[in-house]
Amino acid sequence: MAENIAESTRTTPGAPRDGSASAPGGHRAALAVWAPQFRLRLTTPRLELRVPDESDLRSLAELVADQGIHAPDASPFQGGWSNALPQVVAGRVLQYLWKGLALSRPDYWNLGLAVFLDGRPVGVQGLQARNFPRLREVASESWLARGHQGRGLGTEMRAAALHLAFAGLGARHATSAVYEDNSAALGVNKKLGYQPDGIEVQDRRGEPVVLTRWRMTRAQWELSPAAEVTTEIHGLDGCRALFGAPSAHQETA
Repeated sequence: MAENIAESTRTTPGAPRDGSASAPGGHRAALAVWAPQFRLRLTTPRLELRVPDESDLRSLAELVADQGIHAPDASPFQGGWSNALPQVVAGRVLQYLWKGLALSRPDYWNLGLAVFLDGRPVGVQGLQARNFPRLREVASESWLARGHQGRGLGTEMRAAALHLAFAGLGARHATSAVYEDNSAALGVNKKLGYQPDGIEVQDRRGEPVVLTRWRMTRAQWELSPAAEVTTEIHGLDGCRALFGAPSAHQETA
């Protein structure tokens, strides 16, 4: 999956939204015994981001099948995974999230967070890293269902992911790769303070297209609009080892 963003009413820290899927002591806590990512939640003024459980996955699939992610004639993602019937794309979204859970380890992880607005899913925010303990670099990818684009949500959920990366995991760099005709995702990168980091030409559906690359350092993030989006991280300590991240007292800029 790759960037596609159309683009926070604050929750009480630790409070579940709509149905208590994230309530302490619930089935998420049971899952977290085996997969500590299920303890992790991010909250912003409008959004909650969390690793989706079975109920969340079903809701995400229904959302994609009902609304789609982009216009049929668009192709905003690398690999063209979203260029199919909505029902097919819904299945691919689930495969992406399952794969992230199944394959994550300290030297390679892919964290897929379902994004919720008022207790209902609106999209997915991904964060990935290779050899994070040494490189301390992350990449992001995300999408919003068509009915939720154009409201600033993409900007907000990316800001939350950057807060997790830099403030939570001690990352040194964050990157993003966006096709030059994906104006919404480009707008998010510019708005949050990423800097251009080169281009490459790719074959997309038989035609050449420019993929733009963007980068942000921790120092740039600290001074960027992204750092101004209030984000709270819940349940990170139990899964730091999974991400190859230092403990809170070991983090360095």
